[in-house]
Order: sequence, then structure tokens, then C-alpha cells
Amino acid sequence: MRYKIIEKLLTPNKYSRPQDKLKGVKGIVVHWVANPQASAEANRNFFENRKYGKTGYGSAHYIIDLNGDVIRCIPENEMVYHVGSKTYTKEALSRLSTYPNNCTIGIECCHVDWNGKMTDATYNTLVELVADLLKKYKLTTNDLWLHKEVVGWKDCHKWFVDHPDEWVKFKKLVADRLNSKPIQKTNEKQSVQKLTPQPKQEKVATPTVQSQQNKQSLQEVMIMKMSDFVNNYNMKQLEEIYKKAHEEGLLNDNTWAEKAANKTITVGEVAFLATILDQRRFEKYCKK
Repeated sequence: MRYKIIEKLLTPNKYSRPQDKLKGVKGIVVHWVANPQASAEANRNFFENRKYGKTGYGSAHYIIDLNGDVIRCIPENEMVYHVGSKTYTKEALSRLSTYPNNCTIGIECCHVDWNGKMTDATYNTLVELVADLLKKYKLTTNDLWLHKEVVGWKDCHKWFVDHPDEWVKFKKLVADRLNSKPIQKTNEKQSVQKLTPQPKQEKVATPTVQSQQNKQSLQEVMIMKMSDFVNNYNMKQLEEIYKKAHEEGLLNDNTWAEKAANKTITVGEVAFLATILDQRRFEKYCKK
């Protein structure tokens, strides 16, 4: 196997591991974790903590780390809550089922920024893992789905949604792998796979990231301004995310967008909002 699978199964519970059996496998669905720089283990633990019923329903079979390792959260023969929605696309309803959770395998991808860009290691493992699963269940790249293609709404794998040509390229790489062709090595022309080292100031801090330079405590990092860690473009992205969330009714007002605009929002507040928005999106758009 060209990648490492680490089995860290979730505790059986009704919110993230109901232990219902899949009714066969008709598709593989690709997601992003929507939490830049967060590790696969951190996202696995987020799914685990859903067992307490405070952050709604949600899970995945696999999470691919920034280093390319894979965490298996739930056995492939069990259903996970990764494409629950009040509505589905016509194609998903016709080719999958009226409730696609019961016939699909979900893969979450860690990423380096709010654009959803993946590291070489994450990207290449995703190609290999998807190809292996398609081969195992006698499927083709026509059975490979983006979350958006199943549910219709946009809050899915942002990189592939915003760059549909890259989704086509990705599926071609998977098809080549199925045909036993070697995966191309990354080079400067392959922007998705080849990622230049991120400047320190562009790195997005998370609750698990501490300042290496000043050896600050986690508490000190959480109260620091987000603008100390990211550039102006990233701050503008945060502002737009919070504006959109307000328009969708997920935030009560534009206070958070204003704080991002004037660069007073803290690392802790960004981490808090990421969790809150995840829960509210699930409650608004998804179902059990």
C-alpha cells in the first residue's frame, strides 16, 4: 500500500457512528475539513466529540492528513453522516439513493488554507485511496462525487468547486491509476499538487498551533489577533466568509465580518466560529 492507514475508530453513538450497515457502495464522495492546517487526528476527535450531542451529526470513513497518512474513523461497511441533506441533486437521487449516506463512502481532506488547497502528500494519497476504493467496489470515476454534486449547495471541497478543471484533472489521475499508470510526479506546472512553502505570516493558526518563535502558551495564542498570523488577502477571505454566513442566516449580524475587516478578530474567535458555523450549516442544510 502506498499510504499509511491508521485505524482510530469512533465510539459507537447516534451522532457520528450509528453502526447502521451500508446498502452496498455506489459511490465515493470527496470532502474538505473546512479547517485550514488542522490535522486528521484533530478532525477525527471532532467527530468523536459529537457523541455528546452538542455539535450535531457528522462523520466520515476516512480523513487524509497533511502528511498523507489516513485515519480510518469508521469501517467501510458502516454508514456515516457525510452527505445528509434536506434535498439532493437529481443525478444523486437517480444514481445513488433517496438517502445517499446509506450507499457511499466519505473521504475528508485536510488542507493548508481557506482556498482548500492540499499538500502534495494529501493530494497524492487522495488519488491512491480513491483509486483503491473504486477498484475494490468495481466502480469507475463516474462513481466519484464531490459533496456539491450530491447535495447541490456549495459549501463542499472549495478547491475543486472553485476550480472545476482541477476536478477533471484529478479524476483523470484516478483513472490512470486504475489503469495501472504511474501518478505523475509533482512539478511547477501542476499547481494543485505542487505547493510552495507557506510564509509564516500566511499560516492559519488553530487551537492546536502554538507560536514556535516566541514559545507562547496556547492561551496566549488564542487571544492574539488573527492578522498576526495571516496576510491581508486571508483576512479579506475571512471577512467574506462571515458576510456570506450572515446572508445565509447563520450569523445574527455582521459583527464578525467587521472584526475581520478591521483586523481585531482573534485566533480563538476564528476557531470558535469555525465550530459554530459547522454546526449551524449542518442544522440548516442537513438531516439525520
